[in-house]
Amino acid sequence: MESKYVLAAVGVLVAVVFIIAALLGPLSGTIEQDDQEDEQSFVVEDATGNEIRFDEPPERIVSFMASNTELLFHLEVGERIVGVDDFSDYPEEAVAIQNVGDSLEVDYEKIVDLEPDVMVITEAVIHMRDEMENYGIKCFVTGGNTLEDVYSDLELLGEMCGVPERGEEKAQELREDMNDITEDTKDLPEYERVDVLYISGIFEGINTPGEGTFQNTLFTNAGFNNIASDKIGWATISEEDIVMRDPDVIIAPYYLEESISEYTEKDSWQDITAVVEDEIHFVDGDIMSRPGPRIVEAQETLVDINEEAETNLSLSWSISSKELAEGTCLTL
Repeated sequence: MESKYVLAAVGVLVAVVFIIAALLGPLSGTIEQDDQEDEQSFVVEDATGNEIRFDEPPERIVSFMASNTELLFHLEVGERIVGVDDFSDYPEEAVAIQNVGDSLEVDYEKIVDLEPDVMVITEAVIHMRDEMENYGIKCFVTGGNTLEDVYSDLELLGEMCGVPERGEEKAQELREDMNDITEDTKDLPEYERVDVLYISGIFEGINTPGEGTFQNTLFTNAGFNNIASDKIGWATISEEDIVMRDPDVIIAPYYLEESISEYTEKDSWQDITAVVEDEIHFVDGDIMSRPGPRIVEAQETLVDINEEAETNLSLSWSISSKELAEGTCLTL
């Protein structure tokens, strides 16, 4: 009789164990699955220090600002871009991508309709971040102010896109290319440098880059002395200041050629060395304004202009010195 009770008790115990196991089985599986998902997710810190969590590398990207588009294509993830700003025209493949507006007029509804996993913007339009987050869209902010920002943006975007090693390699290659181009010019002493003024635009005055911009570094590394380097960031410079600082060379984008000529024809500009020696050069404004992989082209262009100017100015100085000496002799 007692053995029957014992067997019954054992049977109940076994049943309870099976029930508990059945309940815990799915639960433990869920916990394991959650752990796996946590392991797959990753966090990337953007240029502003904001940490963004991704469950997986984004496959649908809206790139706002042409420099970001060029960086993403340079990282070989251009096929993931589903939307770009109106100025993203390089490389050629970018032209066919859906436009979503510019910094003055953004089509937020169109961006939302594209269902991006992330939107890549710059600090220049950081106000867009709050707006996009209201729509539940993550925003990744690039720097793009200094030359070092270009390298770090490549690395951070590579990390975000799940290709961190490629980002590091591309950044290192770019850094090495830039160093090779400026090997003979970046460390020139002050007395050997050519004074330059870069006119980036004409809007409420003459616009020029100063300290803290990647353009200022490009000029310095090319062997120039930027006459506006005492200004901070993007600044305006007065005509009086330009005349007083007397640049040896003036450089501007092609599209400003007509506007620049209106200044160089003024009587007040006729004693500026760059005007006297016809050292006024026009360049591709895109490569000079976009902190992306084509800074290599910008750096090569500036080094070439510097070498040409040094030759012309040295020749001009030699002729002037000779004429002065001959004049002196005649006087005596």
